[in-house]
Amino acid sequence: MSKVYSNPRLTAVIEDWPLGASRRGPATFTIETHEKRGERAVRVTDGAPKTLTFARKMRIVDGDDGRTYIAALTAYGHISITRGDMKLREEAVFEQDPRYASLLALFK
Repeated sequence: MSKVYSNPRLTAVIEDWPLGASRRGPATFTIETHEKRGERAVRVTDGAPKTLTFARKMRIVDGDDGRTYIAALTAYGHISITRGDMKLREEAVFEQDPRYASLLALFK
């Protein structure tokens, strides 16, 4: 079943983020903008910042499963959804997908 994403934003602070082992703490998500490269997501916890590669546009979104995701409008025109831990791509949505128009609206 396809996930539904909502609440697009450029910054977010998640207070109870897993930091490893049994530790939890705050994680700050931001979207950086570069005039030539586009936008990229950055997550800062108690360690070094974690970044994604640049895309045309990016937004921090909430999934209907209660988790945080990063939505990216790629240079190729499809929408890529990455988990908040920034380790795995959750899905890619192409123009032929019926959800494409509603996901594209997240970037307005």
